[in-house]
Amino acid sequence: MKLSFTNVFISLCLLTISSVAFAGFSEISTDDLKAKMDGGNIIVVNPLSIVEFNNLHITDSVNITIQDLKAKLPADKNKPLAFYCLGRK
Repeated sequence: MKLSFTNVFISLCLLTISSVAFAGFSEISTDDLKAKMDGGNIIVVNPLSIVEFNNLHITDSVNITIQDLKAKLPADKNKPLAFYCLGRK
């Protein structure tokens, strides 16, 4: 079976997200995310490619690719971040 780059990338995202969850981070519900976004209390980050971001993203989210995370994360380290990707395709 031939794996596409996108499938491999998304699998890596999911593995990274699940390993981070074990390090003290947690998932939040869509209702909680919406409330935090409405209150300006969270930065929502889509780490996928600009093409995928442009095709489908949460309004007011920012696109910071995996390769650019270290360099482009917001300076405000007190504001929570929520990462999301498209999931399995």
